[in-house]
Amino acid sequence: MHPDPKIPANRWALAASLFFIVVGVRWMVLDRYGTDLPVWDQWDAEGLKLLAPWFQHQLTIGAFFAPHNEHRVVLTKLLNFGLALANGQWDQRLEAAVNAFLPGLIAAAFFILGCRSLGRGWHAPLFLLLVAAYALPLSWQNFLGGFHSQQFFLIGLSFGAIAWLPAAAPWSAKWWLGAACATLALGSMASGFFAAAAVIGLLAVRVLRREASLRAVGPALVLCAILVAVGWLTQVTVDYHEGLKAHGAQDFLASTVHSLQWPATWTMWAAALIWLPWFWLTWRVFTSEKIPDQDDLTTGYTLAGLGGWVLVQVLATAYARGAGGPTPASRYIDTLAFGVVVNGMAIGWLWRNGPTARGSRRLLAAIGVAWAASFGTGAGYAAAVALRQDLPNEKIYYAFCEQNTRNYLATGDEAYLQHPEIPYPGTVSYLARIGTPELSAILPVSVRVPVALKPAGGGQGFIRHDSRSPLPGATGTSPATPPLANQVTWGSFGASGPGVAVEWASAPLRARHPGWLRFQVAGQLGEPGAALELRDAATRAVLASVRPRRVAGDAWRPAYVPAPSGEFIVVARRDDPSRWLAFSQPVEMGPLSYWAWRGVRLGGWIAAAAAVAALALGMFASWRKDGR
Repeated sequence: MHPDPKIPANRWALAASLFFIVVGVRWMVLDRYGTDLPVWDQWDAEGLKLLAPWFQHQLTIGAFFAPHNEHRVVLTKLLNFGLALANGQWDQRLEAAVNAFLPGLIAAAFFILGCRSLGRGWHAPLFLLLVAAYALPLSWQNFLGGFHSQQFFLIGLSFGAIAWLPAAAPWSAKWWLGAACATLALGSMASGFFAAAAVIGLLAVRVLRREASLRAVGPALVLCAILVAVGWLTQVTVDYHEGLKAHGAQDFLASTVHSLQWPATWTMWAAALIWLPWFWLTWRVFTSEKIPDQDDLTTGYTLAGLGGWVLVQVLATAYARGAGGPTPASRYIDTLAFGVVVNGMAIGWLWRNGPTARGSRRLLAAIGVAWAASFGTGAGYAAAVALRQDLPNEKIYYAFCEQNTRNYLATGDEAYLQHPEIPYPGTVSYLARIGTPELSAILPVSVRVPVALKPAGGGQGFIRHDSRSPLPGATGTSPATPPLANQVTWGSFGASGPGVAVEWASAPLRARHPGWLRFQVAGQLGEPGAALELRDAATRAVLASVRPRRVAGDAWRPAYVPAPSGEFIVVARRDDPSRWLAFSQPVEMGPLSYWAWRGVRLGGWIAAAAAVAALALGMFASWRKDGR
């Protein structure tokens, strides 16, 4: 089977389906296990260094280029800072939801590269490999972490630099695209200049093999040399991470092998099997007298450069984080998955451009089968561990972080933060960060202080309940309804009033930011005879009705409503004495936060629809191939 000189439309549609499968699955995982609360590094890199100075009118452009630990994560800072300002709220779920587009694009780009360089028979296996590498929660920390876009910027921009720059004519569109990727990669992570180094290596091989003149590759060589020099000279070391470095050759070697054998972690010899296709391809590309097809040769150089780039990343990580020879942390897995995909594509490339002897072809086939079995088994096991152990544990940790932070903000009692389950190491340090007024004012909906509601009159017919009060009393809810911790609520259960209908109205209020309001509601709200409404403060015209997706009954359920732009009042009505309703003070939710929340809840449906589309496209392509 020969590669397609031009990619058919259905292959582009398959690439789009792959993109939405990756995004949909990552959103589904984020919805189930993630949080909107910023954690750990975000409080410093985003909060104290960017957002607080911005609202204090003290932010400078240098803050985006300032190192964070050993890295200059300029692109991640720009992305998350922009999202926070556009949203009016600081939301990690929003950041992680946007981040999911990046691995989706990387997977789709890999598939397009495969469609250009591999025969049609390899398209389906490559598609499945990419689904496994980028949709399974193998790098589960990167699924959930809003600050982890740096990993995808590093991979994606390095991919673009190595794929475009070495073979492009100077000053052509591809040359400029590759140059832009190589330059921007410096702002991804500390190892961003490795992409430029890989390009230099490929250009040097081409010149030594007389496949290109020094004059033709000169502009790219000069650019990449400058980028490598800038990256090397702007490196940063931090004393508090010295203990994480490999303590000797044994640590370094063990860490390297553990990364190279991933995901077949049960034997060190898996490293040789997983990476054998790339070594074979690289030997073939760099030593063969002639590879007839120029596109095949270009793809061979690209895969050789990409795999070499991953190996250098592995060595750098083994040096900087190799203390004790650990297995790779989840946040590094996307780089290793990238290397696995390179090796998988190398098998397809070798089948077309490798050995022609029958014995060698059989050996390549056997290696391919063993390789696929090792990756499939290892990836399946790693995904099972993540779903059974890592992600549920992280969900519990996030839930306690939200609860402890929310209770502290509602009461001011520091005892709620005297636990390990807080989103920053150390209670004193966390108090300093969450106590920064500019940050506490933009916290996400899970911990945000509600908008205070005050009744316009006596509030007759509804019972006010403050669960922070030590004095027992009526709650306004049914006996089976648990009180909301450290919150003020109003309820009509057990209340008395003149006549059948009772109504409660708030004093006028105004939303501090455009977006949505989230109420917690209980009772029969949504059924006839019970209503919760937002009305115009001046005319009392109904602006919106507040109701949950399902009647809450004896439980609390969230209900979302767009925040009015002007002054409004909250009105609760009970017209039927057999009904009751209860509601909390509303919490403001940024517009992008709302749509990110809605989007990730649909992640499973998005992934399923994309998978069905991919299956239909594959069946149609097979039908066309058979000429029916």
